[in-house]
Amino acid sequence: MTGAGEVDTWAEIAQALRPLPRSGVTVLVDTAPSMAVWRDTVDRAVAVLGAHDDLDGVEAVPFDTTAAEVALPSRDIPVDGRIVLVLSDGTGAAWHSGAMLSLLRAWGRRAPVAILHLLPQLQWYRTGIRPRRLRLWQPGPRPAATNAGLAWEVHNPVPDVLDEPEPTGGDPVPVPVLELDARWLAAWVRLLTGGESQLPAVLAADRRPETVAPPWAEAATTARMRVREFTAWATPTAVTLATQLAAAPLNLAVMRWIQRALNPGSQTSHLSEILNSELLHPVAAEPETADSTEVTYEFFRGVREELLAAGRRADAARVLRVVDERLGTTVPAVRTLRRMLDDPDTTPMPTVTPETAPYVRVEHAVCHALSGRYLARARHLHEALGIDADTPSATTTESMPPVTMGTTAGTDDRTSEGAVVSSRVSDVAAPPRTPAGAPVIWGSVPPRNPNFTGRETLLDHLHEQMRVGTTAVLPHALHGMGGVGKSQLAVEYVYRHQDEYDVIWWIPSERPAQIGNALAELAQRLQLPVGLEANAAVPAVREALRLGQPYANWLLIFDNAESPEAVRRYFPNGGPGRIMVTSRNPQWSNIARQLEVNVFARQESVELLRRRGPELSDEDAGRLAEALGDLPLALDQAAAWRAETGMPTDEYLRLFEEKRTELLEVSVPLDYQLPVAAAWNVSLDRLADSSPGALRLLQVCSFFAPEPIPRTLFSRGRASNVHPELDEVRRDPMRLNRAIREINRYALAKIDYRTNSIQMHRLVQAVLMDRLDDAEQTAMRQSAHLMLADGDPNDPNSPDSWRAYADLYPHAMTAQAFRSTDPWVQQLIDNLSRYLYWWGDHRAAYDLAGRAYDARREQLGATDPSTLRMGHWMGWLLFVLGRFSEAAQLNEQVLTAYQEIVEEDNEDLLRALGAVAADRRVAGDFKGALELAEEIYQRHVRALGPDDVETITAGHNLAVSLRLSGDLKRAYEIDQENQRLRIQLYGTDHPITLESTRNLITNRRELGDYVGARAEAQAVADQLRHQLSPGHPQTMRALRTLAVALRKAGDHQGARRISEEVRDGFLTRYGEDHPDTIAASLNLSSDLRETGDLDGAAELGERVYGSYQRLLRNDRHPHTIAARLNWAVTERMRGNVAQARRMDEEGFAQLREQLGDDHPLTLAAALNLASDLYAEGHYQQAYERDVDATDRLARVLGPEHPTTLAGYGNLASDLLQLGRVEESGRLHEDTVAAFRRILGDDHPATAAAIDLDRRANCDMDPLPL
Repeated sequence: MTGAGEVDTWAEIAQALRPLPRSGVTVLVDTAPSMAVWRDTVDRAVAVLGAHDDLDGVEAVPFDTTAAEVALPSRDIPVDGRIVLVLSDGTGAAWHSGAMLSLLRAWGRRAPVAILHLLPQLQWYRTGIRPRRLRLWQPGPRPAATNAGLAWEVHNPVPDVLDEPEPTGGDPVPVPVLELDARWLAAWVRLLTGGESQLPAVLAADRRPETVAPPWAEAATTARMRVREFTAWATPTAVTLATQLAAAPLNLAVMRWIQRALNPGSQTSHLSEILNSELLHPVAAEPETADSTEVTYEFFRGVREELLAAGRRADAARVLRVVDERLGTTVPAVRTLRRMLDDPDTTPMPTVTPETAPYVRVEHAVCHALSGRYLARARHLHEALGIDADTPSATTTESMPPVTMGTTAGTDDRTSEGAVVSSRVSDVAAPPRTPAGAPVIWGSVPPRNPNFTGRETLLDHLHEQMRVGTTAVLPHALHGMGGVGKSQLAVEYVYRHQDEYDVIWWIPSERPAQIGNALAELAQRLQLPVGLEANAAVPAVREALRLGQPYANWLLIFDNAESPEAVRRYFPNGGPGRIMVTSRNPQWSNIARQLEVNVFARQESVELLRRRGPELSDEDAGRLAEALGDLPLALDQAAAWRAETGMPTDEYLRLFEEKRTELLEVSVPLDYQLPVAAAWNVSLDRLADSSPGALRLLQVCSFFAPEPIPRTLFSRGRASNVHPELDEVRRDPMRLNRAIREINRYALAKIDYRTNSIQMHRLVQAVLMDRLDDAEQTAMRQSAHLMLADGDPNDPNSPDSWRAYADLYPHAMTAQAFRSTDPWVQQLIDNLSRYLYWWGDHRAAYDLAGRAYDARREQLGATDPSTLRMGHWMGWLLFVLGRFSEAAQLNEQVLTAYQEIVEEDNEDLLRALGAVAADRRVAGDFKGALELAEEIYQRHVRALGPDDVETITAGHNLAVSLRLSGDLKRAYEIDQENQRLRIQLYGTDHPITLESTRNLITNRRELGDYVGARAEAQAVADQLRHQLSPGHPQTMRALRTLAVALRKAGDHQGARRISEEVRDGFLTRYGEDHPDTIAASLNLSSDLRETGDLDGAAELGERVYGSYQRLLRNDRHPHTIAARLNWAVTERMRGNVAQARRMDEEGFAQLREQLGDDHPLTLAAALNLASDLYAEGHYQQAYERDVDATDRLARVLGPEHPTTLAGYGNLASDLLQLGRVEESGRLHEDTVAAFRRILGDDHPATAAAIDLDRRANCDMDPLPL
């Protein structure tokens, strides 16, 4: 639901507000740019409040959330003694940074505050307002005067993945979040006037801001990706509207005209989806106030063409007619659009000027999309506009999936929570498969339910839709309450139709890490050439499925997928297979058509009950079904109970009614229905009498995730002395077996003997938790934590342990084990985060580490050893993620704390110092980093000896700083000693030893042994490919080293081939702005230049420079400077000599200041600057620069280092141009001879040196930080 007036009448809203207590009202209106589209809605809302007879005045106050900090008006905001309403769409940066939460907390301590969210609830998850579901009530006889005075509790016992994270600082203040809708407002008013309400609310507190952008906030790198990502989350109506807007010059007025003309049923929220997407951007300073004839928004490059290709050509033509009709009298460039549509051949061409170009570009794009008789005009417009040949275009609908997502344009279907989604990922029908029994690959599908009943019509409907390839969403229609059998329906479908697929893979999807683990296992079963690391395996699986290789007939089932945005990024981008999703989340209804899964029909209920109890009459079965609400989960439990006990129907109904009455006397959680709770409590009461140990076993399971729980967790001994009955069961294998049989007997959990696991439905877990008092909940939660710790393999680095950690991870997260203060449980959390890091999910590793760090800091203090240990690990993860400034801040805090509590040479303190040294390198302070690294190394030697593992690591870090500082010879000596020691500890071929070997190769290459470095780099890369996997980060870093060595050794084509492989691998694994991706891209830009692709090298070189700027946030960092200078070499070779000289002069001066006159990077920059001067004819200046640089190079690197020889060769060219022919000849002859001696006759540098007209260029290769 969106802006009022589009859904409810304003009169209904006014009526809902009528019971408001007498008070003044302050309406805080967000003025961020995205709010421009809501201006009319805001004005109307303020007017409705102002017309309220019983309110003491309404005052609207603007505030701006555009920046990370909120911009407030200079005057005081009236809050005390008033009602405060905050109107916003929640998209401003201040909502994401945490700044607004702090303000809301402060206001909520002074007044009753609520947020009126202008977007529909289904879109909230994409904004910075992400509430939790709370039960709110007034604790006293009189209504509280502030939000801080409200009583509240979290409504769902297990956090939902879409919920705002738990606040970590101060006492949180609940602030309700409302749609601008009469029903929502009525619930809030009821709360203000003394009642109770169940509402979404943010828990406003001073907490660590969320600095990681959500997945959907990551900028797409291509137009196709932008459009695909938009269609993944946007409503179908918004997608259709976007394809229509692509045919128009854009401003807010034009957008609304097109809405009214082509999409009269669309709403403001649909336009807001487009404006807040990655499809377009403002091109005017204040687009909301611009004239209607001005183009104020533009699509990103190529997006307009992608959208037009996906839309309907008839719509594009209609849009042009609307534009002509509305703007033709005032904008000459569009005055002939209607005529052009009728007769494109004879309609005069528009004149192209800077003022008309934005309109002509639209006409060109539409003509291109219309094709046919419009293509000739499109070509003429193309020439008139001077569009580059590589301008993106999209002429077929293959660019993106169809936008008719199963919802008719102009409608916005709403569904209740709970869905099974089936989705075809390609419009191309899968090739028919000859039935041949079981699938070739079958993974993790739950056991078939032998008592499955009914659902025949649904199964037929689903099969028909899957067969013909249409999309279907199967949400249940019980307003978000579970238990209707979504997963059971999917399981039954899979077993009935298994012979139609070659691959069937069941994917637990509550958390992204679970999805990644399941797909990594699928990669192994598909025998793809990747390891177990998620960041390599997942892209490989998606691509293999997209291509249909090795199997085309595949079915993926994403079970319990709560977040569409988090899950859809794991879908293959096309392909011949099928995807099914089960979910309680109604947002899936925006992606595909729906097929409702309701409660049982009465006859189906009777059939299920009589299948387990044939003696039941139809009448008695009908009475039971009526009491149980025809809910399959409750019916199955009652049937199992009666089958085991033989209890008469009347007796069961009497007990059921007793439990129902008891439940009605307390607050029942919304996450399960009353029949479920009552039915389970009948069974649980009997179990408490007959087998208290079994009941305790169930109770502890209720704190785990609704995923399979390994039975081995129940039979290990460290978690004893938690509860007498539970301890007795766990210590005695016979009692444990008996308890599990009792649980299975009454169908209280699913026992899977294939996997030796127990699994509970989330609703059963909620019932069990609700039966426990606070003390018992604490005891059972602690028991769950300790049992999980018992399962810790304590080897997170080893792939052999990753399966066990994958099983433990969802249970540890659900049980909130990261909040435990037990040392064994803390060790488990530490190891789980390390497992996620080594497995390749760095963001999940950081998320878990952050939760644990916050909890330990809150419970144990900032200087507790476990807090500091996790803080140090978090600093490393931030470093790995490229969030260097945050890493430096945290590392400094950890170091300061260690310095206050431990001795000078404590190992933890020295490790913290090492992290700070790395931060200095990232900051560009190579000198300071070297000084600190030297000190750390010497302290390690004194405290631990030269052969200790920690000392070797300190030596490794010292060598890194030495290389960056230009002291290559000492770096080589330390790395050589490190390699010797690591061979003694680990062996020659261990990856840790090979890391030292790779560093030695880098040193050898930088010292001038190009040929020897190439051979050794090849050997290390081959070893790591075999030991780890081709896509493992360490393997790819070795390949990057090999690519540089190949280029230096003269194999430019081989270097380019490997650089492309490495860049693509890192891009897939980490994204464009990760340090490894940027370094690989810089190498590739050099290889493109050496192989003659100057345009490609220039484009990539410029992008790399921008990436380093964003990553390091320091234009004077040596790596940023080097990237710009590497780009400058390409620009000179393209003929842009003046531009190259400006770049080189500035960069050379900066490197002299940062690194000194004798640093190898500075000297390489000097040679390139001399070549700029030479190209401009300034031969004397070029000579002077070359003389100084070569003298220094001979002293620093040696007279026969290839870079020194390059300088001598360039110097010979200078002398020749200056008329000093004899000197030039002697120097040239000596240089060519030296090149032949050092690099060989066949090296390109030798061939280039022979020609005095060819000057050598110096690649700028910044070394790893």
